[in-house]
Order: sequence, then C-alpha cells, then structure tokens
Amino acid sequence: MNILKIDFKKKNISFICQTIEDLWVIKTLAEVGDTIKGSSLRRLKNNDTGESERKPIFVEIDIEKKDFSSTLNSLRFTGKIVFSKPQELAPLAEYHTIDVDFGNKYTICKKELFQHQIDLLKNSSSFVNKINVVVLDDESCDVYSLSGVEKKLIASFKSGKHGKRYNQSFDFTPFFENIFSLIEKYKDQLIVAGPGGTKTSFLKYIKEKYKLSGISVNISSTSKSSINELFTKKEVLKFFENSLIYKEQEMLIKFKENLGKDNGLSVYSLKDISLVVETGACEFILISYNLWLKEINKLQTLIKIAEKVNTKIHIVDETHDETLKTLHSFGGIISVLKYKLNY
Repeated sequence: MNILKIDFKKKNISFICQTIEDLWVIKTLAEVGDTIKGSSLRRLKNNDTGESERKPIFVEIDIEKKDFSSTLNSLRFTGKIVFSKPQELAPLAEYHTIDVDFGNKYTICKKELFQHQIDLLKNSSSFVNKINVVVLDDESCDVYSLSGVEKKLIASFKSGKHGKRYNQSFDFTPFFENIFSLIEKYKDQLIVAGPGGTKTSFLKYIKEKYKLSGISVNISSTSKSSINELFTKKEVLKFFENSLIYKEQEMLIKFKENLGKDNGLSVYSLKDISLVVETGACEFILISYNLWLKEINKLQTLIKIAEKVNTKIHIVDETHDETLKTLHSFGGIISVLKYKLNY
C-alpha cells in the first residue's frame, strides 16, 4: 500500500493500492456514509451512433455499498455523486460505481477515523506474504492460501480410498499429483498438515520427484477449523506472526483461558465492557463485524474511550467465519483485563 497522506483533521486518507491485500484493507476501512474520490470511467450513450462508450471523469461518491472479491481481485464502491468533473458527464445526485484499480490514486473521507484503522493501514505492507497450507489425510485434501488478512480455500480433493481394507495396496500417486498440480502454480511457503502419515508420504513424494520441500505439522483433524489449530503449533508460528487471523486466535485463546480459570479477567457483552473500558484495565477488545454494523454508534463511543486509554481494538472481518462463530456466542464482543476489577 502506498499511503500518500493521512489528514487527521479532515479525516482523509489518500492511497494507491498495489496488492489484493491492499484492497481488503481499504474495504475494511471504508464504511457506509464515508466518501471516496478519484478518477473513474462512466458509461454514456453516444447519441450519434446509439452505442455506449466509457468516458474518463473525476468523481466523489457517498458510499452506500461496497463489493470486494479476492477471487476477482476487485473492490467497487457504489453511491450518489457529490462532486464530479466534468459535471455534465456525471450529474450530482446520480449513482456511480468506482472501481479501485491498482496504481491509481484515491482518497477516502471518513466520518470517523480511529487509531485501530490507522494501525491497520500502516501495517498493510506486512500482510502480503502468503502461505500454502495443504490439509490432508488418506481420504481427502483441502488446499488453502493463507495471507495476512484471509484464509481462502483454493480446492478440495478426494483420494478415492475408502476404508481400511485398502491400506496396503492403495496407490496415492494420482492423489498426490492432483495436489502438486495446484500448489506448483504458487511459489509460496508450503505447510502440509494432517492427523496421520499421509502428509509425510506426500512431502516425501514431492521432494523426491519435484525437489519441493515443506513443513510437516501434526493436527487432530482435517475439518474447517484445522487451520486455527496450526496457530497453536510453535514450529509454524513464525509464518503467521503478521496474520490477522492468528492475532484474533491469540486473543480468543487468552479470553477462553481466563474464562476457564474464572479469575474475573475475561469480560464479554457490550454492556459489561462499556462499564469497564474507562478504567483503562482492558488489554484488548475484540468486536465482530456484525455487531459493528448493528451497534455502530455505541461502539464508536466505546472505541473513542478505549483509544484514549491505549486499549487495543480489533474488528473481526465478516469473512473470518471460525472467529466470528465463537464471538457470537459471547454477544459479539470480548475483552481481557490486565487486572481484576471490582464492579
């Protein structure tokens, strides 16, 4: 991310996106009610030919909708035009969609600008590194691409093996070749995880045939939550240290540990956390995106207080399913205290 300027007084952020992770960060920062401005193209009908053509304009819109796709590498904002040049091509109050293109300059004008959003913006350069994670057993395999901001399932495979009677004679070669044909497209760090010996056989196969190496990690299952289990393994933590998903898991683990000890350090629900945030005792506050949308006014007030007392704030993206599932069971917001309070 090329951050051109952050104007704290006007709450403006000027930037140039360079990666798909940059688009994700901007999608997270921009909210309904903010505005975004920059160069764009507007489709207009040519009265002479009857055909439509796209004309270059400079436009600012009031954001009403945002669409992000990591698969398509796209981020689009839609809303009413509040400024345009030339205005005859994009009349005020008409709707327009801005596609955020790599290499182009844009400016977001926010209604509110918080420190945790600025931190996210400034740390965006650390989210670029990707890791391929192959999770497999003798019957199936899931291949994920893990970046600093998201976990994306690339593909799933079946080995064709069913039951123990094939243990001695089953040929895994086609299964291993299918997996390799996918991961060879990516030149990222490879982690192979699973509950049994198939992962070791796969790593041996690709090392001997293709000179490709990876890290073998033992995990209890191949379920969707298996990626989160990787975050508990010391041998792979160095690969995830800049991952937001990993940091969310760290917070959840600490919250659950203190909750299990019943030591009064784990607090949850918007009501209870609002009672203690002013004391400065909260180490961090983890908030679900759904709760952010539902209670944005209350949460903005809470965050303003939290940032005054240097409490870390993190809002969990709507795509981080496993983290959100746990958060929802505690009202969408949790916190861990630095010390016990009597309240």
